[in-house]
Amino acid sequence: MCAGWAYHTQRYARGDVTLFDMVAVLVSLALGGPNESFSMPESNRVSVVHSAIGLAPSPVLDSLGARISVSSSVDADGAERAGRSSTGIAALEALTQLSPTELATFATTNPAGIGSILATPPAASAVTGWWLALDTAERTVLETDVPQLVGNLDGVPLLARSAANARYLGEAMSTAAERLTAHPERSERQSATRQLSVMSEITKALLSACTSPPRSLVLLDLADGGRAAIALGDPDTADFVSYLVPGMNYGVREQLVNWSTTADDLYAEQVQVLRDRAEVTRSSVPSVATIAWIGYETPSLFTVGGLTRADAGADFLVDSWDGIRSTRTDRQPFLSVFAHSYGSLVALEALGRNSVQVDALVMVGSPGSAIQSIDRLDVADGNVYVGEADWDPAVNSGFFGSDPGADSYGAHTLGVDGESDPVTGRSLSKSWGHNDYFTPGSESLRNMALIGTDQAALVTGASE
Repeated sequence: MCAGWAYHTQRYARGDVTLFDMVAVLVSLALGGPNESFSMPESNRVSVVHSAIGLAPSPVLDSLGARISVSSSVDADGAERAGRSSTGIAALEALTQLSPTELATFATTNPAGIGSILATPPAASAVTGWWLALDTAERTVLETDVPQLVGNLDGVPLLARSAANARYLGEAMSTAAERLTAHPERSERQSATRQLSVMSEITKALLSACTSPPRSLVLLDLADGGRAAIALGDPDTADFVSYLVPGMNYGVREQLVNWSTTADDLYAEQVQVLRDRAEVTRSSVPSVATIAWIGYETPSLFTVGGLTRADAGADFLVDSWDGIRSTRTDRQPFLSVFAHSYGSLVALEALGRNSVQVDALVMVGSPGSAIQSIDRLDVADGNVYVGEADWDPAVNSGFFGSDPGADSYGAHTLGVDGESDPVTGRSLSKSWGHNDYFTPGSESLRNMALIGTDQAALVTGASE
C-alpha cells in the first residue's frame, strides 16, 4: 500500500494523475459489503422515515412510488440537545428500516434530508448507542448508501467514518466533474471547479510518505469553503489523541496539506518522546494519533475581527471531542488540544462551555478570548500552556479580551526560546514570529509533544 501511495503521489506531482485516478484510489479504500434487506415490510418503511425526519412524499418518480422531500427546518440558534437527540435518533433508526434500494433512493433524491440530520445532530452518546446496536450488515449498508451521513456523524467510530468519507469523496468528485462537463453555465462551472479544487487538496492531504502513519478522512463537509479533518494514526485505539486547531487563512483548500504535515510533525515528535521514555523505563511505547482539524470556516484578514466563526467552530469542536469520548467508552485516551492564533479563540470558546473535558490545552500565538482565567476552562488539572515567541504580534495583544500569557490568567509557560532537551541533551531551536511554533527540532514542538503524551513535568521553560 505504501509503495502504491508513493506512486500516486509522484504521478500527482508530475500532473500525470487525473481526478478520476484519485477517485479510483479513494473508492478502493472504502469498505464494501453485501446489501442485505431488513425485516420491516416494504409498505411501512417510507412512512416511518417520513414521520421520524419530518418528511412528506411528493409525486411518484421512481420504483418506490414516492419521492421524499424535506420539510424539517434547521434551528440556527441551536435547539436543546435532549430534543435534538430524540428527533435525530428517531431519524437514524428510521433509515435503518429501509431496504438498501430504498435507502439509496432516499440518499439520491433527498440530499437535504441527510444534511438536515447533520445540521442538528443527535448527541454523540446517543449516536454511539445507536451505532453499536446495529449489526455488521446494517452498518455496511449505511456506509455504502449514505456515506455522507455515516462519515460525518459524531459518535460513529472514526474508522467507519473514514471508510464512509472515502466513498463520499469519490462520489462527490465524480459528480462535480460531471457538472463541469455537462453544464455550460458559468456559475455552475465555477461552483464545480471550486468544489473540485477543495477535494483535490483533501486527496493530496490523504497521501502520506512511507515513513508516516496512515491517514484517514474523519470529517468531510463540502459546503461553502469546506470543512475537513485528517487523522494520522488510529484515534479509535490510540493512547494519546491530539487535535490541531488552526487560525486565520487556514481553510481546507488553502492549507489542509500543510496542516496535515504539521500534524505529522507533531505525531513524529510524540512518538520520539515516548520512545525516549520507554528506553528509560524499559516499557512498551504507547500509541499516538493526531488530527489535523479544519472543522470550521477559518477567517480571512477581512473577517478575523469577528466572533461568529469562533462560535460556530466551538460548536463543531465540542461535538467532535464528544464523539471521541463517546466512542472510546471505557478506553479513554489522553485528549489534548494544540491551538494556534484564532484557533485558540475557537478552543477557548469550546472549553468554556464545560460540556466536554480535555486533558491538556496548548495555545501558541494566541490573541485571547473573553475568558479571563483557566478556572473557566474544562481542562483537567489546570494543564493549560501558553507559548509566546519573540516578534509575534498576536501575543500579549488581548485582542479578543484577555491575554492568556498574563500571570493572572493562570496558565503555564511553554518554553519556545531554544533550550536543550534535558533528557537527550539534543539542541533545540528557538521559535520566532507568529508561525514558527510547530517547526521540527524546536523547543516549542518538543514541549508540545511532551504535554500531549502526559509528560508535562519534562516541559522546558515552564512556569509553576
